[in-house]
Amino acid sequence: MRSTRAALTNRTPARATLASTPSPSAPSSSTPSPRTRRSRTPSARATLTGAALAVAVLGVTAGCTSAEAEGTTPTVTVTSAPDPVPSASATSAASPAVELVREYLDAAAAGDAAAAWALLTPEAQAFYPSEQQFASLFGRDGTVTPEAAGQLAAATFEETKAFEDVVTVVSATTEAEADAWIVRESSAGLRIDDAGVPSTGDSVYEWTNPAVGAEDVAATADAGAAPFDDSAPASLSFASPASADATGPSTVGYPNGLFAFVDGVETPVDEPVSAGSGREFTIPVGSASTDGAPRGLTVVWQVGTSPGSFRSSTVLL
Repeated sequence: MRSTRAALTNRTPARATLASTPSPSAPSSSTPSPRTRRSRTPSARATLTGAALAVAVLGVTAGCTSAEAEGTTPTVTVTSAPDPVPSASATSAASPAVELVREYLDAAAAGDAAAAWALLTPEAQAFYPSEQQFASLFGRDGTVTPEAAGQLAAATFEETKAFEDVVTVVSATTEAEADAWIVRESSAGLRIDDAGVPSTGDSVYEWTNPAVGAEDVAATADAGAAPFDDSAPASLSFASPASADATGPSTVGYPNGLFAFVDGVETPVDEPVSAGSGREFTIPVGSASTDGAPRGLTVVWQVGTSPGSFRSSTVLL
């Protein structure tokens, strides 16, 4: 820097002049010539500049590493910035339960009963006399139709646990459809409980609010949202197996309690009450949403024990 060089130039004559200056306490024996130039003490500016130089030199020396002081080339370590961590929404994949339901819907949309059959639990398969019987009824006995499967496959899926996390309920709702599937571990692995309803005999259960009757999926799909009286709770009734002169256990059960979900959110279910020869359940679901969007109401119950199977029924509100 230019200021550093100026400080060095001012210090050299200052030292020489100081050395030749006579002491004030000892007068000289000879009278100085009038042309002789009197020596001067260093100016304040020169002194300050020298001090600044000293500080600058000390600062540079202190900032040097041992490698720099010895004249060697310092080692420079470059650490690259860590790669950005993807957000949870960017890395999260569909759960095994949702993936299984998607596969089931793809089979239904394609009319591939064999592929759908392979995804059912052994207990759901046992509802049908044979795989051929399942294929002849697939999409017409309360199971999802090919048209509905195509719409629901593109919907957003909601999933929640029930029965102490034994089952996962995967549900989907669109403007014209609502359905849900029960996914659980079985002796065959992760599978779906999705048996249909009996095609003959009396209705073993039916919705009374909304008034869609007994698992009338086709009528609900054709008419869109079923008429629902939101001034009253949703209601579902089960016929007593004894009233149908059954010779064996009911294929759909006669539950003492239900789990209910509105678009994947659990909703309390009132205690059942006697209704004729059966029992009726009521589910307070409140008024329709302010934006008028349809809601899917799903009820889930257990059929039998050890090993038991599970059933569900879904309506569009």
